[in-house]
Amino acid sequence: MEEKKRSNLILWLLIGILLVALIWTVYDKISIQKDCQATIETLEKTAADKDSLQLELEQIYMQYDQLKTNNDTLNYKLSKEKEKVAKLLEEIRRVKASDKAKVKQLKDEVETLRKIMKSYIRQIDSLYQKNQILMQENKQIKQQYNVVLTEKEQLKEVKDSLQQTVKIAQELEARQVTFEALNRRNKPTSRIKKTNKFEVCFTILANKVAQKGTKTIYLRIAKPDGEILINEHSGTFIYEGKEIYYSAAREVEYNGQDTPVCLYYLNETELPKGKYTAFVFADGKIIFDKEITLK
Repeated sequence: MEEKKRSNLILWLLIGILLVALIWTVYDKISIQKDCQATIETLEKTAADKDSLQLELEQIYMQYDQLKTNNDTLNYKLSKEKEKVAKLLEEIRRVKASDKAKVKQLKDEVETLRKIMKSYIRQIDSLYQKNQILMQENKQIKQQYNVVLTEKEQLKEVKDSLQQTVKIAQELEARQVTFEALNRRNKPTSRIKKTNKFEVCFTILANKVAQKGTKTIYLRIAKPDGEILINEHSGTFIYEGKEIYYSAAREVEYNGQDTPVCLYYLNETELPKGKYTAFVFADGKIIFDKEITLK
C-alpha cells in the first residue's frame, strides 16, 4: 500500500516536471518568436528609413540642380553642397539595411544637409527680392532719366526755336527799293545801249535786335543769261559756304535806325537786251531782289 503511494507520488512528480518543462519550452518558443518578429520589424523599419533617406537625398540633389543665382560665390557654395549630397547618396546606396547605427548616422547627416539647403533657399530668395527691388529702382531711374532727357530735348528745341526766332528778328529788311539803268548824264533809261551804270537804292529798316556797327552790303546784277556783271571794282564774298562774285559793294554804319543805301555798278562792256536782276546781300542773307527789263 505504502509502496503504491510512493509510486503514485513519483509519477505525479514526473508529470509535474514534464509539465513545467513543457510550459517552459512553449514560453521560450513564444519569446524567441517575439524576438524574431521584433528583429524583422526593426530590419524592415531600418530598410524603410534607408529607402526614405535615399529618396530624400535624390530630391535634395535635384533641388540643388534648380538653385541658380547670378552670385558666383553663392553658386560655388551650392556646387560644393551638391557634391556632399552626391557622396552621401552613394554612401546610403552601399550601406546595409541591417546596419541600424549607420542608417541613424546617415539620417542625422541628411537632416543637416536639409537645413543647409533651406538656408541657401532663403538666401537665394532674399537675393531675388533685392534684385527685384533694384530692377524696379533701376526702371524708375531710367524713366526719370528719359523724362529729364525728354525735357532737355524739349528745352533744346525751345532754345533752337528761340535762337531761330532771334536770328529771323535780327535779319535786315529793306523798303523803298529802286533798281534803275542810268545814262551818262545819270538819268534813268530803259535802253540798254544808253546804259552807262546801274543804280540800286533802298532803305534798311530800323531793327532794335539786329547787330549794329559796320556792315558790308553786296550787290549782284545778273544779265538775262544769268551771268553776273563784274568789273575791275568787283570781287568775291562767302555765301552759304561758297565763294561767289559780287558786282559792287560798300560799307555802311548801321545803328538800328532807318539807313538809306545806294550802290552803283559802272558798265564797261556791251550788254544784251532783256531782263536784269539785282540781288542785295547783308549779314550773309539776301535782303531783296528786283528786276528791270531793258530794250
